[in-house]
Amino acid sequence: MQFPSVLHSLFVRRHVSEGCPVAPVVPFYVWSYFIALLIGLAFVLRAAPGSLRAWGFGVAVAVSYAFLYTLPTLAALLAGKFLSGRNRMARFALVALTVLITSATQLLLGADYVIHGMFGFHINGFVINLVTTPEGIASMGADSGATRVYALLAIACVSINATMAWLLGRERPGRVVGTALAGRPLKFAAFAMVLMTAGERVTYGVSHIQARSDVMAVAASVPGYQPTTFRSLAKRFGVEMQRRVSLDAPDANTTLVYPTKPLEMTPPAKPLNIVWLVCESLRADMLTPEIMPKTWAFAGESQRFTRHYSGGNGTRMGMFTLFYGLPGNYWFNVLGNRRSPVMMDRIQQLGYRLHLSTSAAFSYPEFDKTIFSQVPSNELYSGKHGEGWESDRHNVERIKTWLEQDDGKAPFFLFHFFESPHARYYFPPESVIRRPYLEDFNYATADVKRDIELIRNRYINSVHHLDSQLAEVIEALRAKGLLDRTLIMITGDHGEEFMETGRWGHNSAFTESQVRVPLVLHVPGREPAVFDHNTSHVDLVPTVLPMLGVANPVADYGTGESLFSAKPRLLTFADWDRIALGDGRLKAVFPLKAGRQIGSRVGTMEDQPVRDEGAALKQLGGAMAELMKMMSRFTRKS
Repeated sequence: MQFPSVLHSLFVRRHVSEGCPVAPVVPFYVWSYFIALLIGLAFVLRAAPGSLRAWGFGVAVAVSYAFLYTLPTLAALLAGKFLSGRNRMARFALVALTVLITSATQLLLGADYVIHGMFGFHINGFVINLVTTPEGIASMGADSGATRVYALLAIACVSINATMAWLLGRERPGRVVGTALAGRPLKFAAFAMVLMTAGERVTYGVSHIQARSDVMAVAASVPGYQPTTFRSLAKRFGVEMQRRVSLDAPDANTTLVYPTKPLEMTPPAKPLNIVWLVCESLRADMLTPEIMPKTWAFAGESQRFTRHYSGGNGTRMGMFTLFYGLPGNYWFNVLGNRRSPVMMDRIQQLGYRLHLSTSAAFSYPEFDKTIFSQVPSNELYSGKHGEGWESDRHNVERIKTWLEQDDGKAPFFLFHFFESPHARYYFPPESVIRRPYLEDFNYATADVKRDIELIRNRYINSVHHLDSQLAEVIEALRAKGLLDRTLIMITGDHGEEFMETGRWGHNSAFTESQVRVPLVLHVPGREPAVFDHNTSHVDLVPTVLPMLGVANPVADYGTGESLFSAKPRLLTFADWDRIALGDGRLKAVFPLKAGRQIGSRVGTMEDQPVRDEGAALKQLGGAMAELMKMMSRFTRKS
């Protein structure tokens, strides 16, 4: 049988069994492919290709990847074709399965488009972790209104696909549906698909050698894009590749060695109480006399660090670097080993009384399996009572009661994680200092680009409420006469962006707005001061551990410096699959997994582009070598 005849038999010829026709494959598949192609082209358009090559590459990728996205639909349709001789119920079940598979594919692509547009990343390990970890979805602040909208969209998608399956499967007198797509047109379409796929493979491979950022950006915009590189071929023919750098994080084949040496410890004569107050999404420029007047006043009595950075652009890495004093790439290994921070180990060894609470959840991110893994679960209090600001008020009252009952016989470690500034930025009426603000912030219906200034005003109002709750804790400590023997830290887990570089929220980039946070430190016996040198979350542990009687050099348990040292330091930032460094002038981002389509990116610390990224990378050569040592110092091969 010739090829066109095979195609006609397989894809077009209508099979009839017991009077129930089975819909031809081609019409419904063309429909599902067309929708996938439109979504793929939308991704490409968002990347704004800057050259004819990038445009051609983008169209070719959209055409070829629409086929890959719809392979599950094609498989289900072909299964229905081959099982056409079975009973009516089996055929109906296969049609229903095909509709559900097609709808799921379209909904996933649509969700990825929304996520990528808001946050700058595709559905990845972080998103999957968010969905599968207890309290993950709740941490995003989604409400029942958004859930209803998403449910209606899903129902509409399934209904439209079911209607199309019925319409395209109907018998039409005088002709067989899909015949026009048989023979040469179908053969030509298959040939064009192969040509497009080969073209985009070659274009990417050549562009990778030439470090064409426009093509790389288009590739990064396409969900699930898998690159083909010509490294070996280029090397064989003496073609010099433009330098691209990727780094490897410790994996399952490495053993965590943390600390690298046993700690040398002597009990402090008068151990200080320790209070750590960490605030969700608190960016550095919020600490002002207008927005946070009470915290600003307390900062005037304490030490304020004006150029302080989180170690990540999300809660997971920000909190990890704060408690461990290590770059965020170690998080994966620490989670696998359930290894608690050296600082928490020392606090527990010294018999500190613990008060650990959060207005979010200890299970997401996995604080209960990392930072507080050696603390009994009944000592971890997740006080969720309504919106974030309501939970903060409830927990602050609980903290005040606990402090009133403190007998002073043992030092205490008090930790609380505040939720007030978490998206969708809720607050009580008395905390409003910025108008107008977006009154109905529904994830499913909001237009972030259009409403960003109104959303920012919501955020500022929520931060103003946070200020009142921080002040309640400080005043409770003051009322008990504890300020002169309590180390107090106030900071953010990470920042929050409001489209300064084209993104909203966090977890998407290592921009100043996403990683720079305020830091107020109250150390009894130290004079109030303002420090303008760069500091980082990894510097907190080297600052606190000596106060707890640890005599080891910092290199044995961390990668930071004392906060009070003005020594130039390398800033590190991490997220789920990238790591970045900053040397005070330049900032470079590297993928953690070799072979990703996007290589290193370099800009200034203030997120401005540099004229020559290759030259900038050379300037960072020493910093990169230091970063690689940091990334492997606390592991060894199994």
